[in-house]
Amino acid sequence: MKIKQITVFLILAVSTTVIAGERQNTKITVSPVDCGEGFSCERVVGNSKGNHELDCTVILSDSLESGQTYPVIAWANGWEQGNVLGQCVTDGYLPGLKNWAAEGPYIVVAANAWSARAPDVLQCLKHVVESGDYSVGSRFGLSGHSQGGGAVIKAGDGGKSGIEITATIPMNPYGPDWVDTGNQGGPMLLLGGDADTTTPVSSFISVWDEVQFTQGESILAVRQGGTHNNDAWGVRENGSTMTCQEAALVDFGEFYTPATSLWWDLHLNQNQDARDDLEDLLGGTDWCVSYPGDPNC
Repeated sequence: MKIKQITVFLILAVSTTVIAGERQNTKITVSPVDCGEGFSCERVVGNSKGNHELDCTVILSDSLESGQTYPVIAWANGWEQGNVLGQCVTDGYLPGLKNWAAEGPYIVVAANAWSARAPDVLQCLKHVVESGDYSVGSRFGLSGHSQGGGAVIKAGDGGKSGIEITATIPMNPYGPDWVDTGNQGGPMLLLGGDADTTTPVSSFISVWDEVQFTQGESILAVRQGGTHNNDAWGVRENGSTMTCQEAALVDFGEFYTPATSLWWDLHLNQNQDARDDLEDLLGGTDWCVSYPGDPNC
């Protein structure tokens, strides 16, 4: 169900025509995408910025109600070698993204770029905020896996988008966007695994130490036995990495509860009861937790 109310001040004024299920204007084309029962999804393709054109998948749960506004989560993909188009990569994360959209409920937008950088995820967020096509509230989250995790660390201050970021979740972050980590406009939950050989704990702890946290309580949570993909993309029983089609059937695994039910609920839905539940979960033997200036993992 598409909601048509917006509570932000920046509105993108464009003339729109509808052709065979697509909305088009001089810069942007929006096409429906089948993402399963209970959801209304669409692909947004348009004006270029930097190395990538605007290319996003917007995921809307049918639980969104008319007259209400909702937080937005912008997602940055990791990458699948050789899949430069990136849409398959977004599909690989789709179960987790759909779970977020329904459970919040939240408006979720994923940057389809195969090597998503901070500008990619921010321009997808900016499109959802400014287009006038969605019921956008005033709280915004960023999340991503692997190279996308690196992207959202850099994007955490909102950059030149001018959008204040409420909270951020990088998962097993990797990639060139670690350079110039910048300031976090809101609290960050960095999730990783201690058996990750692609981005070992030492690599993302070095980034954690460089990030400037400007407000809120941020957390580094390392799952015991976690690898690079088993709780974000998906691995087979023998430990090998799933294909895109296989990964499209699994959610965020052990990352799901701290990220969705608790961190987003606390910061995007402002449910203070989630704080104690998060502390109880991360205080268990499956997790090692550090805070800024208080190294532990």
